[in-house]
Amino acid sequence: MIETQISIQINRKSDIQVVKDCIVNSKIQFPVYICEYEGNFTANFTSEYEEWELDKEILNSFPDYEFTENLEKGRKEIRLQIFRHQSQLCTDGWGRPLENPLNETKYLVKKSKNKPTRYNPRITVLFEDNEQSYYVNIVNGINKNTNEKGFLLLNEFRNQDVNGESEIFKDTLYKTPLEAFHFAKNKMEGVVDSDFEEYLKNKKKAIRKKQRIPRKRVRDFINSCNRNDLDDIFENLGENFIFEKKVKRKTETEINGFEEFKKYIKSKDQELCSMGFKIRSSWNIDLPFSITIGVKYFPDEAKKDNMTLQYRQFIFEFKGEKIIRITEKK
Repeated sequence: MIETQISIQINRKSDIQVVKDCIVNSKIQFPVYICEYEGNFTANFTSEYEEWELDKEILNSFPDYEFTENLEKGRKEIRLQIFRHQSQLCTDGWGRPLENPLNETKYLVKKSKNKPTRYNPRITVLFEDNEQSYYVNIVNGINKNTNEKGFLLLNEFRNQDVNGESEIFKDTLYKTPLEAFHFAKNKMEGVVDSDFEEYLKNKKKAIRKKQRIPRKRVRDFINSCNRNDLDDIFENLGENFIFEKKVKRKTETEINGFEEFKKYIKSKDQELCSMGFKIRSSWNIDLPFSITIGVKYFPDEAKKDNMTLQYRQFIFEFKGEKIIRITEKK
């Protein structure tokens, strides 16, 4: 069942009788509680209806005033305010949860003599640092049962529909274009959320594509070292290559250039080739500059049953698609 909690705050003592008359004329069939405070009165009740007729009665009783939902323009006396709230647990006649439960506050203020607020139909939505443009399309409408004129939203948010040819949302007839514009965000959320999900998918694809070659270079280098395949090792390296070995954060070895590196991996002191490195699952990727991996291995593969598994960390730095520096950390 739909229950609407309605509260009216009356800020002038002289208005209390006027509001009482409005409540009576609206034929509200529920108890209405009127409380007096130091600075105002309140009228509170819970109804099975939104009781929009009450708003009309109040406007008829205050012809120089109008309702507004925002007070950002200047300082205006609030003659009274109406608050409507529907619980998230409310259901319609079919037992379905309400799609958009009411939660609004309207203020009765002196009618503005200013021109209607203009707005830009284009709404900018940020997908991270990327700006996406959406549009609010509004057309004239009429309630055929009451002949009340107003404005309707079009179900088109990705493009500007200057001819009004798109499908119309028929659920709400808005009193002004600005009111329709304010409610457009709720309508476009599904479209925006769908586009954002697609944006994230495309971003992941782009990241995977960007990482594919550098990740392959790292895997190929480790596999080539395990096979002791010198040709394949150097296939992954760029010009002016540097190899650095650090132990407890201190540089123990630094080798510059291909020739020096060849001498190193051919020497008995090398600890890169035929080590049986296995790349651990966690990769720290900071492209286009570096990839950091951990490897695990047994110092002597033939005696691994009696040996402790060892770990190292390698930082691969890139220029283009080639590795230009490897830092080994123990």
